[in-house]
Amino acid sequence: MLDREELEVLENFKSEGELVVSLFLSVSPQDRKRSGYISKFKNLVKALDEKKASQVKEDIEKIERFLQGERESFKKFLVLYSCIKKGLWRRYDLNVELKDELIVDNTPYTNPLIDVLSNYQKYGVLLVDKRSARVFLVFLGEIEEYGMVEHDHVPGKHKKGGWFALAEKRFERHIEHHIQMHLKEVIEKFGEFLKDREIRNLILAGPDEAIYELMKILPESIKQKIVGRTFIEKHASSEEILMKVMPIIEDYERAKESRILSELLTRASKNENAVIGIDDVLKYLREKRVNKLILPKDYRIEGSICPSCGFATHQEIEVCLSCRGKLMKGQNLIERVMEMALQNGVSVEVIKNESDRNLLIENSGIGALLRF
Repeated sequence: MLDREELEVLENFKSEGELVVSLFLSVSPQDRKRSGYISKFKNLVKALDEKKASQVKEDIEKIERFLQGERESFKKFLVLYSCIKKGLWRRYDLNVELKDELIVDNTPYTNPLIDVLSNYQKYGVLLVDKRSARVFLVFLGEIEEYGMVEHDHVPGKHKKGGWFALAEKRFERHIEHHIQMHLKEVIEKFGEFLKDREIRNLILAGPDEAIYELMKILPESIKQKIVGRTFIEKHASSEEILMKVMPIIEDYERAKESRILSELLTRASKNENAVIGIDDVLKYLREKRVNKLILPKDYRIEGSICPSCGFATHQEIEVCLSCRGKLMKGQNLIERVMEMALQNGVSVEVIKNESDRNLLIENSGIGALLRF
């Protein structure tokens, strides 16, 4: 599964001067008709610099054979990394859409994957009623069921009245006791799931009555993770559950982006541990003071990077301010920023909502919330 640890492996890959091929290709069912995705791949290859294309000929041939032979296993989008000379081969199948790209460089091109991990957080879904509970993980546009807690021994509602009124009340207390025991076990097992999968966001689903009872005994640590609630039938399929929770997730992510952008601009204007602008962001990344990096989706800033020490700047200078080496001009500084963020464990927020994205671009295009 794609995660931050996988990205760190890619970022730490040492090509030792050899070129790495990074392929991002839509392989949706529509693209697979008449092998349309193969034609797209060949067009991307044709657009490569001839010298680079000849250097990675073996990799290109391996990728084309793979595309021809593995079509039945594809999802919506495919990401491949190849460097035959250094033993690199990585495949990631995604259910999200990215831009078709073929990049040949000395390092794996990971920016789109960082965007994905930033914009697709892990969400836990707890579907609960008074007798059972189902647990799901939603991530990268997919849903996976992790388990079920079921208590068939919870008695049904006693329907006798009249002479049996007192007995009925005792029976109802008996039912409530079993329901409480059931919900406590659900909380215990679900808490372990949240911790094990490092899930920060939670959606509760099920009848209002069951959710009400659950909320009364939920620990505060779990309550703080709740981002939405909805009604879903207990026997709903995974696909039905995904369709129901995705609008909740999208609304929450959109609101979170707007909130973070507003915080950035407000704090930066007051000089309260926040900065905007590429050179300031690079400066504080070097000093390891960045807590959260904030940038627009599919954004590019050209500048210069030192091949010796990695120093990067948007300034018009010829010599590295760190090691006095010669700078390489025309480089995408966003790639360097992402690399530094990943190395330093900095969280990244990619702004993809169009109005918020444009607002950030108007305000220097990139910013950071600082640790101190």
